[in-house]
Amino acid sequence: MEDFRLAYVRLCKDHHIDPQDCILEKLKSLEYTGGKGRATLDLSTQSLTPQTCAVLGKVLATDRNFSEVKFADCMLSEDAIKNLAQGLAYNGYCKKLDLKGNNIRGSGVEALGKMLRNNRCLLSICLEWNGLGILENSFAAFCDGLAANGTLRALDLRNNQINHEGAEELACALKRNISLRALDLRWNNIGLLGGRSFVEMLKANKTLARLELAGNNVPSDVAKAIETAVDNNADRHTLSDEHLKRTHALSQQLKHITDLMDQIDYKEELLRKSKRHSAQQVGHLQETLEERKEAFNSVAAKLSMTESELVLAEQKANDYGSVINRLKQEMAELAVKHQNDLRQEKEERANMEMKYLKEFSDLQEKHLQSTNKCDELDRKCRQQQEQVFDLKEQVTHLQSELKLKGSQFEERLQAEKQRHKDMMRDLESSKNKEITHVKQEAEELERSLRERIQKMESHRLELEEEISRLKSNNLVDKLNAEEQLQSSKQRIKAEEEQRHRQLEERVRVLQTSKDELQSHCNQQASLVSELQSKNSGLTLEVDNLKRRLEEMGQELAEKNNYTMAEVNKVKVELNQTLSKLDGERSVHSELREKLAQADRELSDQLLRHRQAMEEKDRELITLQEKLRARGLEIQRAREEEAQRAQMLQSAIMSYVSRSPTK
Repeated sequence: MEDFRLAYVRLCKDHHIDPQDCILEKLKSLEYTGGKGRATLDLSTQSLTPQTCAVLGKVLATDRNFSEVKFADCMLSEDAIKNLAQGLAYNGYCKKLDLKGNNIRGSGVEALGKMLRNNRCLLSICLEWNGLGILENSFAAFCDGLAANGTLRALDLRNNQINHEGAEELACALKRNISLRALDLRWNNIGLLGGRSFVEMLKANKTLARLELAGNNVPSDVAKAIETAVDNNADRHTLSDEHLKRTHALSQQLKHITDLMDQIDYKEELLRKSKRHSAQQVGHLQETLEERKEAFNSVAAKLSMTESELVLAEQKANDYGSVINRLKQEMAELAVKHQNDLRQEKEERANMEMKYLKEFSDLQEKHLQSTNKCDELDRKCRQQQEQVFDLKEQVTHLQSELKLKGSQFEERLQAEKQRHKDMMRDLESSKNKEITHVKQEAEELERSLRERIQKMESHRLELEEEISRLKSNNLVDKLNAEEQLQSSKQRIKAEEEQRHRQLEERVRVLQTSKDELQSHCNQQASLVSELQSKNSGLTLEVDNLKRRLEEMGQELAEKNNYTMAEVNKVKVELNQTLSKLDGERSVHSELREKLAQADRELSDQLLRHRQAMEEKDRELITLQEKLRARGLEIQRAREEEAQRAQMLQSAIMSYVSRSPTK
């Protein structure tokens, strides 16, 4: 916050303007409250000059403190809006912008369009109570910027005087925008044409999940079509989010399993290294023992040589008895000395033997310790195998969850099918009601026309009686009047019969459309049954994979029992067991690939079913439009019939009014 305040003050000095107190007080209050991270710069209801807005725009262009900026009800001028938009166009941290109640129009709207074109960070913009739709060219530039933006999620355009032309521009922009999720257009004046343009837009835009159009004079049928399309987009987003979450969870679980497998491989490698090291140590100890044996043998050879020398000395003593007698005392001393030396050598030999035996016992203890370590490593190997079994159980649990999700999708498919049947039943009942209503109206109209004809005939009789009392010169006029009346009566009857035939033809067309809808419904039912059969095939494949996993688990358990029974031979068979584990790991990877392929096929089937449902919804909308057009034609025929009856009545009245004068 301090950096923002210092930058603001410095730029004010550079532009030779005084910093506004309201901005400094707001920044001080944020510093006192310790605003960090997702802070909000709220300058609502403040009076800001264009120069101050220019400085704020430059500071906000490089700001990294405020995630939300509010300029609501500030009545900013067009220059102020331009300056702020130029700065916010290059801001990379602000997520929300509030410009409510600033009477933005003209060049300010174009500046906002340029900001949307360049900004890649804003997620929500509130432009309520402005005048964006007053000038068409400016609003078109704003819509171009919105079309080029790829990050905006929510846009509030309430009370902006947007007419049907502005709505068409906005709809064209939304056809190219793939990021906007929510749009609020309440209390504008887009009308019927704007509503139709939004209906066309929603056929191409599949990301808009919320669209508010209250207070726009949009007909109820168009509003209902828009609401249906928006609900479909929302359902599509919900399904895609659920699929992404499920995919992420499965990827995390697979990553965890691969990490565990890597840990198992690492521990197996450590076990092999430790066994190689212990084997090397045993080899070194054996070499040392051989060296000690060779030294012991050399000492024994020296002793044998000494004994042989003693024998030679005794022989020399026997040979030289005289010398021995002379030197008896000297030889005795030498013999005593030699015996002492021999005794010392024997003691040294005994000490060496004891030392060698002690070293041999130490080597035996070390060998026993190494065997204990080997047994402990075998026990760890068995623990790792138990962890592998636990991971297999987790895989089976995930498969059961996948089966449960498949059943849930099947239930949802049945619910959609039932809803479609109910909709078709309601449509048929409404169509029958409309046909009966049309027939009743035709009968009432025919009855009223007959009553009018009867009245006209009675009136004609009265006129004939009156004409008979007149002079003979009116006889020609009376005959002409009777002929005209007869021709008009025949014409009315012919028109009534023609209209009756037209109504029967329309009823027949409606019946054929009903049959077509029924056949389409049967096709959809066959498609649903085919999808169910494919789903059952996939479930059977998953069950086969599960049985194969169980068989492999049983084989692994048998191998484990065999390993426990053959503990003494584990040093020889360890490499074979590791190779078998590698083969099973490859089988596990193949099973994972098959599961992923099954998941992809299931998602493809769901996507195809969703597309079929969308096509069905579009067909229903077209049928509703056809029914609406037929209703308009019926209403137009009624109006024409009323006009003809009125013209006939006016002709008769004019004739009646002319007849006494003549």
